Amino acid sequence: MNRLRTLIPALLAITMIGAAPASQAQAFPERPIKLVVGFPPGGGVDIVARQLAETLSGQLGQPVIVDNKAGAAGNLAMDYVAHAPADGYTLLMGNLGMLAANPVLYPKLGFDVSKDLAPVARLVVTPLLAAVPSSTPVKTMQELIAVAKQKPGQLNFGSGGNGNINHLAGELLKMQTGTQIVHVPYKGSAPALAALMAGEVQLVIDGFNVVQPSVAGGRARAIALTGDKRSPAMPDVPTMKEAGLPELVIYGWQGVFAPAGTPQPVVDRLSAEIAKALATPALNARLTGQGTEPAYQSPAQFKTYIGEEQARWAKVIKTAKITIE
Repeated sequence: MNRLRTLIPALLAITMIGAAPASQAQAFPERPIKLVVGFPPGGGVDIVARQLAETLSGQLGQPVIVDNKAGAAGNLAMDYVAHAPADGYTLLMGNLGMLAANPVLYPKLGFDVSKDLAPVARLVVTPLLAAVPSSTPVKTMQELIAVAKQKPGQLNFGSGGNGNINHLAGELLKMQTGTQIVHVPYKGSAPALAALMAGEVQLVIDGFNVVQPSVAGGRARAIALTGDKRSPAMPDVPTMKEAGLPELVIYGWQGVFAPAGTPQPVVDRLSAEIAKALATPALNARLTGQGTEPAYQSPAQFKTYIGEEQARWAKVIKTAKITIE
């Protein structure tokens, strides 16, 4: 009997320990959640973050508040979340540039993206659209490549800044085609597109949802899409694969991250709620209408995917000798 009395508290403790993670996830969230965005309001990452936050707020019964902490190509936001309490109440909206390119471009970051940030869910992928000025006679990617080879160093391509996805896509194009197209960085996608329409640069490769309005308005001409299939929104625009460039299948992507050490039941709960949100007809239709594709991945799947993307773009950055001054 005495032995039984000794065992009962221990058994109860073990039971409570086993039940703690489950009850923790069930109780979560008990207060508002902060979703940190590393860019100013109105950009592509911010737009998706706000739409997701609105849907999640309704599902979770707690406000999900977007907090813009712009600066250093998203590094300020990553640093903030990496050092936040690991309780699920501070999350990061991350993208390809932040998670795959920045670790190589900024070797002295005060955090390690692979160790200090835990993937929660991939949200969307967005193909890029290659466009030229509407005034140019160039109508296909093959024609652009031919001109670039005839005039080495005389064509320019614009990007939203050193090291972002539209810069990396242009460098990969040069590597795959053996062309010498000069990179001209701008302070954002909008100035780069303005330069394209003014004829200052002869090529821009940027997010479908970023470039499409200029093409629809007749101010630019789309010549190729980096997705693995044509877009229903622009069925006449061929893919890079169709243009003979299978290595140029590129998707920008966005996902949610938590500080490393966040309890797994909380991460799993958040991931499941994000999957549910992306499957809702309203949010799905809004994202698709903006040229982004809902593309949920679980924490484990997303972690593997990020590793593949880091390896791919690190090779491009090192081969093209891209540096941030």
